[in-house]
Amino acid sequence: MIGGLPPLQWLHTFRAVMEAGSFAGAAKLLHLTPSAISHQMRALEGMLGRRLFLRVKRTVIPTEEALTYSVSIGESFARLVTATSRVASGAGVRRLPIHASPSLATLWLVPRLGRFLRENPAIDIALFASHEPARLGQDGILIDIQYARPVPEDCEALALDEELIVPLASAAFVAEKGLATPADITRVPLIHSLRCVVPWDQWSARHAPLVPLNPRGLQFDRAHLALAAAMDGLGLALESTLQARDLLRSGDLIMPFGPLGIPAVAHRLLYRREDRDSPEIMAFVGWITRTLEEERAAARALTQPGAAR
Repeated sequence: MIGGLPPLQWLHTFRAVMEAGSFAGAAKLLHLTPSAISHQMRALEGMLGRRLFLRVKRTVIPTEEALTYSVSIGESFARLVTATSRVASGAGVRRLPIHASPSLATLWLVPRLGRFLRENPAIDIALFASHEPARLGQDGILIDIQYARPVPEDCEALALDEELIVPLASAAFVAEKGLATPADITRVPLIHSLRCVVPWDQWSARHAPLVPLNPRGLQFDRAHLALAAAMDGLGLALESTLQARDLLRSGDLIMPFGPLGIPAVAHRLLYRREDRDSPEIMAFVGWITRTLEEERAAARALTQPGAAR
C-alpha cells in the first residue's frame, strides 16, 4: 500500500465486480473464488469507511459512492495504461491515444482501424471506450469521439456524419410480425436504446402520431446491445444508421419502414486546438474524413436510378 492507497489488487477486483455486476461474475473474470472477491471488497469497504455494495440475497447492488469511485478509478487505470504503453513501446513508436463512445468504437471504428494502420504504418493506436468524455490533455488522450455532448471551448470539433435514427429489426422478425407500416409498432415489443438522441416517443410523434406505443420491450444503455437484441429478433430497435451501417450492409438488420427516421448529428471528433499541429492527430482526422466521405458516396450510388440491386 502506497501513500494510504488500497492495494492495487483490491481496486482491480472492485472494477471487475462493477463490470460483472456480481461477486460470482467477477470471480470468473479474475479466476478467483467468490469468497475471495467478497473478502477483498469487505477489506476495501473497511479501509474506506464506506459501504460500496448492498448485499441482497445472492446479488450485490453498488451504492452511489461505488458508482462515483468506479468512474474515478477507471480514469486512473486509463492513465496508467497509457503511461505504461508509452514507456514499454519505446521512443521510436508514434502512438495515438483515442477515446470513443463504446458503441461507435465497437460497431464502426474498430472494423475500419485496419485500413488506417495500413495507410499509416508508423502510427499505433491506443483505444479507450466509455460513455464519460475524456479530459483531453489530462488523461493522455489526444482525440475524443463523443456522443451527444457539448464541445469544449478549447477544442476543434468535426461532426462525423448526419445520422438517421430509424426503426431497425431482423428480416425474420419483420416477416414474423408482418411489419409494413409505422402503425404496426403498436403490435411489437420495442427496444429502447436509452442513450439514443431520438427516443421512441419523439419518432412516433413525427411518423405515427396517433399510434400508441407498445409498453413492452427491452432497455439498453448501449447502442451495440440494443442492435444485438434486434438482430436476435427480440424487438424493434430505434438507432442510428451510422452505428448500424455494417449490419444494414450485411443484411443482419433491415429498415422495415424504409428510411423513415429523424436526422441527427450526434458523434463528433474532438481534439485540443493546441494539438492541431500533431501529425498523428491530423493523419487520423484526414483518414476518418475520407472514409466517411467514401461511405457517403457509396450510399448515394446505391440510391441512384439504375443502380444494381
